[in-house]
Amino acid sequence: MYSDDRLTLWVLDSQDIPLLGVGLSVVILLFHAASAKAHNASFKDYWSDSASAYSDGSSTREPRGSWPRRLVKHAGGRVILSYKLVQLVSCVALLALSIATLTTIRSGSGAVTDRAVLWLRFVPCEVYTYCTLLAIAALCTSRCSATLSAHLTWVLLVTWSVYAYRDVVPLATTTLQPADAAEGVLLWIKIGLLTVAAVIVPAFIPRRPVDSEPSMEAISKEQTAGWYSRRVFGWLNETVSKAHEVEHLPLEEFPPLARSDSTRVLVEDSLKLLDPLETNKKTHIFWGFLKLYARQYATGAVLAAITSLIGLASLLATQGLLASLEVGHESTVQMWAWLLVFFVGPTMGTVCEEWYLWTMNRLSIHTEAIVTELLFQHALRTRVKSETSGESEGEGQGPGAGPAEKPKSNFLVGKLNNHITSDLANITEGNKLWLLLLVQTPMRMAVSILFMYSVLGWSALVGLATLVMMLPIPGYISGWIQSFQKEMMGKTDARVQTTSEVLNVVRMIKLFGWEPRVAKQIDERREAELRFLAKTRWLEIVNNVFNYSIPLISMATTFATYTIIMKGELTASKLFSSNAAFSLIQQQMHMIFYYIPTLIQARVSLDRINGFLHETELLDEFADVKHEDTLASRFAPVTHDPEILGIRKTSFTWTNDAGTPASSGRGSGRKFVLRIDDELLFKRGCINLVVGHTGSGKTSLLMALLGEMHAKPMGPESFVSLPRDGGVAYAAQESWVLSDTIRNNILFGAPYDEVRYAKVTKQCALERDLTLFEAGDKTEVGEKGITLSGGQKARITLARAVYSSAEILLLDDVLAALDVHTGRWIVENCFKGDLVRGRTVILVSHNVALVHPIAGFVVALGSDGRIASQGSFDKTLAEDKDLFADLAVEEEQLEKTGKELDDPASEPEQDDAQTSGKLVVAEEVADGEVGWNTMRLYALAASKHPKLYWAAYVLMLLLTHSIMSSETYFLGYWAKQYEERDPSQISVPFYLSIYGLIVVTTVAVYLVVWLIYIVGSRRASKLIHSRLVASVLGTTLRWLDVTPTSRIIARCTADIQAIDTIIPRSILGVLETTVFVFVRIAAASLIVPIFVVPSAIVGWAGAWLGRIYLKAQLCVKREMSNTRAPVLGHFGSAISGLVSIRAYGAQEQFKSESYTRVDRYSRAALVYNGLNRWITVRIQVMGSLLSTLLAAYLVYVVRLSSSNAGFAMTMAFGFCSVILGWVRLINALQVAGNSLERIQQYLSIEQEPKPSSSGIPPAYWPASGDLRVEKLSARYSPDGPRVLHELSFEVRSGERIGIVGRTGSGKSSLTLALLRCIFTEGHVYYDGLATDSINLDALRANITIIPQTPELLSGTLRKNLDPFEQHDDATLNDALRSAGLFSLQENMSAESGGARLTLDSEIAGGGSNLSVGQRQILALARAIVRRSKLLILDEATSAIDYETDSIIQNTLREELGRDVTVLTVAHRLQSIMDADKIMVLDAGHIVEYDAPNVLLRKRDGQFRSMVDGSGDKTALYTRAGYNP
Repeated sequence: MYSDDRLTLWVLDSQDIPLLGVGLSVVILLFHAASAKAHNASFKDYWSDSASAYSDGSSTREPRGSWPRRLVKHAGGRVILSYKLVQLVSCVALLALSIATLTTIRSGSGAVTDRAVLWLRFVPCEVYTYCTLLAIAALCTSRCSATLSAHLTWVLLVTWSVYAYRDVVPLATTTLQPADAAEGVLLWIKIGLLTVAAVIVPAFIPRRPVDSEPSMEAISKEQTAGWYSRRVFGWLNETVSKAHEVEHLPLEEFPPLARSDSTRVLVEDSLKLLDPLETNKKTHIFWGFLKLYARQYATGAVLAAITSLIGLASLLATQGLLASLEVGHESTVQMWAWLLVFFVGPTMGTVCEEWYLWTMNRLSIHTEAIVTELLFQHALRTRVKSETSGESEGEGQGPGAGPAEKPKSNFLVGKLNNHITSDLANITEGNKLWLLLLVQTPMRMAVSILFMYSVLGWSALVGLATLVMMLPIPGYISGWIQSFQKEMMGKTDARVQTTSEVLNVVRMIKLFGWEPRVAKQIDERREAELRFLAKTRWLEIVNNVFNYSIPLISMATTFATYTIIMKGELTASKLFSSNAAFSLIQQQMHMIFYYIPTLIQARVSLDRINGFLHETELLDEFADVKHEDTLASRFAPVTHDPEILGIRKTSFTWTNDAGTPASSGRGSGRKFVLRIDDELLFKRGCINLVVGHTGSGKTSLLMALLGEMHAKPMGPESFVSLPRDGGVAYAAQESWVLSDTIRNNILFGAPYDEVRYAKVTKQCALERDLTLFEAGDKTEVGEKGITLSGGQKARITLARAVYSSAEILLLDDVLAALDVHTGRWIVENCFKGDLVRGRTVILVSHNVALVHPIAGFVVALGSDGRIASQGSFDKTLAEDKDLFADLAVEEEQLEKTGKELDDPASEPEQDDAQTSGKLVVAEEVADGEVGWNTMRLYALAASKHPKLYWAAYVLMLLLTHSIMSSETYFLGYWAKQYEERDPSQISVPFYLSIYGLIVVTTVAVYLVVWLIYIVGSRRASKLIHSRLVASVLGTTLRWLDVTPTSRIIARCTADIQAIDTIIPRSILGVLETTVFVFVRIAAASLIVPIFVVPSAIVGWAGAWLGRIYLKAQLCVKREMSNTRAPVLGHFGSAISGLVSIRAYGAQEQFKSESYTRVDRYSRAALVYNGLNRWITVRIQVMGSLLSTLLAAYLVYVVRLSSSNAGFAMTMAFGFCSVILGWVRLINALQVAGNSLERIQQYLSIEQEPKPSSSGIPPAYWPASGDLRVEKLSARYSPDGPRVLHELSFEVRSGERIGIVGRTGSGKSSLTLALLRCIFTEGHVYYDGLATDSINLDALRANITIIPQTPELLSGTLRKNLDPFEQHDDATLNDALRSAGLFSLQENMSAESGGARLTLDSEIAGGGSNLSVGQRQILALARAIVRRSKLLILDEATSAIDYETDSIIQNTLREELGRDVTVLTVAHRLQSIMDADKIMVLDAGHIVEYDAPNVLLRKRDGQFRSMVDGSGDKTALYTRAGYNP
């Protein structure tokens, strides 16, 4: 029996637990060694001192004599070595003390002879011997040093925990004694050494980075920080300090990204689980993320669970402390122990919670990077299609229009921007919350309910049942709020869509003088949006009232049940602790209502992205892979010649479901099919010319070769062949340029070859253009190439193709934007030059006469999408009568051959370009905090009487929180009655009635506060938005040129959304929290006056920390915003040029650039989230410390009654709990104020003259188109050089004036000067009135200009012709007929009749579903509808074939009113030879101005020289009425 007892003692004694830890450690180490041997590594190698584990991977060893250096190197540096030595010394000391203790016990009078007990005495020696060996091994080896150190820490920590349980915990009780007290002072020395070795050293020892690479620029402090530094985010101290010392901390000063955080590594690890082409499954990406983040999610779940359990500590401590103050209560726990729990519990809870949030936030940043790249790479495989406002359609909306680079992909850009902004934000927010909903919230509620049950018995369940029964009320209200929010979002979308569309065509709006009408349209949509916003806020206050009242009603029910039915005494310890538990349950209930809609929104967004990945139509080569098919399997192999270039028996559509053309009708029924019925083989090594009428499918043919269209074989011998081994280059009709320098646009990632580059710039007529820029070819072209003219963009796009080493060049009408001179130069010097010679060129062109001499092969397309003829030029000409007719007209426009063209220059709009070459400067980043002037903008906009408004606001908040504090005091007063009076003498209904009255009064006063909030915020939102729209619409064209549209849209969308929601809520939060803090301090000070001192100290410390944090956070937030914009910009730019990128095979180049930009954003985002954790830990610890100090003061010094102590502690705890929230709210207001600051910047931009009453012209004006110009000079900026020089001329009403001149002569500048779009000097009189005395909107509304690049709106064709619904359909159809649209469509065959345009046809944004020629026709029709007395055509028919151009010119001559003056800037002499007068411009001067026949009499005149050099000057003479 005795033996059994000894065995039981040995098994159950806690002293043997460390030995079990040692055994577990040995087993795991042996398993590691066995695993290494299984992987062909010897046991010796496993424990070897290879330095390569932490260096560059080489096996080179240091010389033997330098072992101290090797020791330092293996340890990871001097600091790490020092910590390891301290741990080793501690282990040796513990071993020595254990031996000494064992010796003392064995030699003493109490010597133990029982073997089981004696064995336990040897356990410490065995454990510390093992620890010493581990410490030595970890110090002397490198490959497994981290593993050995982890095992050492594990064993020491287990031992330390055993001592804490046996000898420290008993000290916190009044009944127990330390188990090893017999060891005397040696016991506490051992505990101290163990604390150093097991807790302090592992917590503070730095780490050695394990994922660094030699190529990385630096190592982040986080990678080397120890456990303590990572948990309190001390590794950010240096960043915070730097930010505090400078005005603005740049991104380069932020901690660098760890390799594991870099986008490239994340993408490589994740695509195999997420990319549909990698997985070959339709698995939802949610499951892919679950696998990818399994380890991090497991960590998060554990942390969430620990946080929930730790929350019980403060409840127990509150009850224990207050109970110890109650009369007659005896506690078995020491007061200092409760105080320690009161501090340590919340502190550890804060550390675990911030650890969880950091883990989840880091995952969210990883998710942003991964999803952004996943969408980007998937977009590179997507088919580019036109999208109308109704639905997705193919290129058939405009036959043969093809995916004009930018407009065609506008819808795709918008869709992807939505995915990587709003959808990604929803997903990342949901990623942070789903574990909280599944783990933390249920556990916290369970813990709180159990605690309440232990305190108040089953009455707690009654209160809980009341709470559950009333919960559906806020649930129903939340449902209403969501429905209103959905409707409001619909109104917001309508306003944003209108605003975005307006900003995309803002130049057209300004040229037409539509600003007031457009502003009114936007204001109407804004008003509808704000009405729903106000309704939503009223529902929110009703919801808040219920959320505030329901817990109070539940608590009152619980207390009534406990006191009336259960006859319990509601003491202070029970009341205040259960009140805290109720608050915790209430908080979790509220969080559930927040979590669920947020997670639903995240699920919807995740489904949207998953749908894009799985359902978006891909190019055939990827779609076939996805469906386990191959493109070759559907087409016959090209066996005759691998270099063959052509198509055989294949039809092409813009969607893979496009069948035969549908019947004529509205937008969606119009489909286009390109058919190669026989065989089309292009001739290699020469120029192949593709011609045809507007909309015949010329661009589509190029797209078919590039694989952009869906190919359908028409027989077993079908094939599509474009050899890519030698490279392919592509120049789009609508030139696509990067927002980069001219040089980089030409090089496009190719190596710089100075000789070749010089040849390219010369042959593409760019030499003189570059001389006009002070920065030369290092000039930035800006977003969408805004610093360049249309001709310059076309030549840069051509230069990119020519500079490339590609053997095959696909050129889509690159001559359309060039005048005859420049076109001739390109043909003579580029197409006939040495750089193009020998390469295969497929050239689409309208200008047959200019290019046919160099064409070795010609393809003519008919209007039905079929080949009309092909072969040599003479053969094609004989077969195609239409081509013959076009040629006869075009040849009249040829300039004299052999004359060397003076290198074409650009319009001198770039004269004020900076030497640095930067036109679009970096977005301004304000330094420091958001100032009062910025907040003043909102404060003054909130009310007509701002001082009275804000005073009432603050006073009502003060009254509200004073009454709220009285609720808590009254509960304490009620509890105090149970200490002073017999329970039978206490009238519970009386106290409940008073309590209910206080609650009702609080609600009533708070309703007034909310009313003030709603009225003021609505007025401010409306006024600021209206001012912003007016400012942007009223600015100059020059400002619009240098400001990317994306920045303006950001102000009108995201920043305005902040004005509507974040800023008013932040202001309310800051004001309310400030009042709350001061009321709580005042209330606690009434009970404990000395509380003012520590609260002031903590308040000051919190404010100081908050100020430091805020300074750093603002820097990081601004950099975060500024690094996010380039990601979106690169995204949009790449999607706009998808066809070019794929044609050049530049996908990898753009992926790498995307990685770089996303990495910059991630670098800022990680620091941003780290700073939030940094401030939270510090403020929460300070708050816990203040609460603990107050509790200690109440317990040990003043000895108040438990009710007063409970009230004071509640007030103090309330103050401490909101310090962090206060700092965060101030930060949120500052960050949101950044949006206000950005809007304020745009309220002070340069403005055009505002309308005035004196500038309103008479009602009859203009009665004629009379125009008189006197000494007109113009410049593009106030201090820039003149681009027009004292022009004087007169145009009588009804005259048609032709304006000619080489590129850069000032033609477009003259048209802008007449509209006062640029800075002018001199006088212009329109119908007798000086234009500088007339309001700009009135002037431009009565002049119509058709710019070279037409702009269209998304919607119906009717909306484009008559956006303000002022005309009937008959008028609009007449305008279309006059513009030549019907004549064009009459030539189409019945088969393509479905492609006819009607007033109900849907037009995609920018007119992307139409060819450029069709867009110019619609723009001309819109001008005809306006019926202005002065019509300006700025090369408006440059992209229209000659036949259609002739129809339009006839219309302008015959159908316009006789009093309509027409100014035509033209490249084609044919279109202006019958003009009344011709104006010849050169370098901003009028060199000739007279009737054509008069100018032709000047044999040495410039105009005569141009006509004489044409191919058919006789026809031009005849048209001008000149007989030589």
